[in-house]
Amino acid sequence: MSDLTDLDQLMHKSGFDFEAELVRPFTPEGDEIDSKWVIRRTDSKKILGFSGNRYTPVNNRAMMEPFHRLVKTYGARYETAGVLGDGKKCWISAVLPDSFNLKNRENDEIQKRVLAFFDHTGTKRNSYLSIAHRIFCNNQLNVISRAGSKSNYSIRHVKNWREQLVDAQLGFEAALSLHKEFEYTANKLDNIKMNEKEMRGFAVELIPENTYDVPKERDKRISRLNRLNNRREQIVELFNKGAGNLGVSRWDALNAVTEYVDHHNQIKRVDHETRGAYNAERRFYNGLIGGAGGSLKQRAVDLLSNTSNFKRVAELQAA
Repeated sequence: MSDLTDLDQLMHKSGFDFEAELVRPFTPEGDEIDSKWVIRRTDSKKILGFSGNRYTPVNNRAMMEPFHRLVKTYGARYETAGVLGDGKKCWISAVLPDSFNLKNRENDEIQKRVLAFFDHTGTKRNSYLSIAHRIFCNNQLNVISRAGSKSNYSIRHVKNWREQLVDAQLGFEAALSLHKEFEYTANKLDNIKMNEKEMRGFAVELIPENTYDVPKERDKRISRLNRLNNRREQIVELFNKGAGNLGVSRWDALNAVTEYVDHHNQIKRVDHETRGAYNAERRFYNGLIGGAGGSLKQRAVDLLSNTSNFKRVAELQAA
């Protein structure tokens, strides 16, 4: 994709050259349901989702035009794109020309990327994202805060979406400065030493036991606790042995979480030729854009950026 500079060619190559429309659904008896809409593609008539009366389609080209201008302005290079569920969800990423290396780890390179995300299911907003990409293990982390990504850089599917799009463009361009902030955070985390005991304490805080939904049956409680501990132990193991990790700092702890989410969490064995690419895109969506994995990454950043340590929790667990 890196050689594509024409927007029309890019839209076609990415599979984004379609529009969504709203049509009324009908009951089995043939009566129109006037409180709901079916969201479908205009070309294939594939159903993408359902919505209420306030929903307005925001099509791919409206999102791509400002993103394409930004890519050209900053000298970025298109890299990957994906379409899930016949067009229910679409995303595209581009690499910015300037990367950085951690001060204490010259070989640990972080690339800077921008991403556009389009949703046609009726459940999510369209968004622009800025992400950090660790070369060692292909991990990715959204560097825009959750509050920002839900307001200044996203577009709701409502009648005034065009006004929101202008605000999103301006906010997103300003947000590119957050890459510098992330560079500072990465080096800060690498300067805070961390041992395996503290890592276990961090894993407990990161993935706490759900005390609000405890099964009554003893066997089920034990099974759930075992699964929980297995997840924590996988993250601790990646702290020590994950790609590019040394097991000595909070930077290793953060990358243990991102590697777990991006490459180890709920990955099933699939035939690569038939389902591999599709599942890879689903993992990308879960880990970065809108799934539980993205929330886990953000929680890890929040916990690790706090100056407190996790020794007390680890000691309580070991007692």
